[in-house]
Amino acid sequence: MRSLRSLSTAAFLGTALLLAMLIITGYSQNRLMGTYNSIVEDSEKTIFLYSTIREQATEGLLSENSTQLLAAAREVEQLNTRYIALLDNRLIPAQYKLSFLKKIDLEEISIHLKKSAETTADRTLALKTLGLLRQINSQFLQFDRIVVGEMKNRIMYYQKKALVLMGLIIFLTTFTLIILYKKSVQPLIFLSKQSHQALTDKTRIHLKNEHKNSVEVQNIIHSFNQLLLTAEGTEQAPVVPSRRETEFSAIVNEVTNRLNGIINYSQLLADYCEAEQVGGEQKKILYKIIENGEKSAAILQKSLNGGEI
Repeated sequence: MRSLRSLSTAAFLGTALLLAMLIITGYSQNRLMGTYNSIVEDSEKTIFLYSTIREQATEGLLSENSTQLLAAAREVEQLNTRYIALLDNRLIPAQYKLSFLKKIDLEEISIHLKKSAETTADRTLALKTLGLLRQINSQFLQFDRIVVGEMKNRIMYYQKKALVLMGLIIFLTTFTLIILYKKSVQPLIFLSKQSHQALTDKTRIHLKNEHKNSVEVQNIIHSFNQLLLTAEGTEQAPVVPSRRETEFSAIVNEVTNRLNGIINYSQLLADYCEAEQVGGEQKKILYKIIENGEKSAAILQKSLNGGEI
């Protein structure tokens, strides 16, 4: 891609697309975080309620208090309804739902508590109920660990995706700057050196136009050389000095304007890297582009004004 306009358009569109994807990823992660916090909060509340019911049921079994056991059975039924609603969340994988519905059978606990309330003296039934309470408690803790781990993995996926997108943005920005430097800033620096050398030696200026230069820079150099040849070949009809100065001024101003565009674009990218705390070779290249661009613009303006470079 030799045209600066095409390169700039492609770089702008690519960066805009990546930024849009980054924004969408951040929005999705934010929504997932809200749902994740809600699931974790519900899970913790469910475990806390179960611990309270378990203490009440254990105390009723040990004291053979049928009233406490019946109250505990009713609370277990309410807890079962809350637990099923928690499992209905779409973010909890289906395999976990089926597994924990089988492992955490609160209805069985409710039935055992009601039976224990009817026959409080049955120690075998009481011991079996206590064993079920301990087992369900372990299953609740396991459920909490699995759900929290699953949610964290999903959030980590979005974070990794965001990091990849940021890396692509930095890569695209750096690649664009390198191409701009090689195809525009570097040829313009060479152009300013040629002009300075010709003015110092007081020789005829003929600017070299290399194939690796961008299309815009090649057009400027070609136009510059054509104007110089035209000015030298019109001996019979000499060019009015003011007209020649106007044409030369227009060329220098065109080159200066393009240099300013490159400097401004590089400054914007430098500010972006500064905000994103991007260091290393990229920032050095940016500041080198800005510095050399400003020097080239100053040299061209001095040559326009007839001063020493």
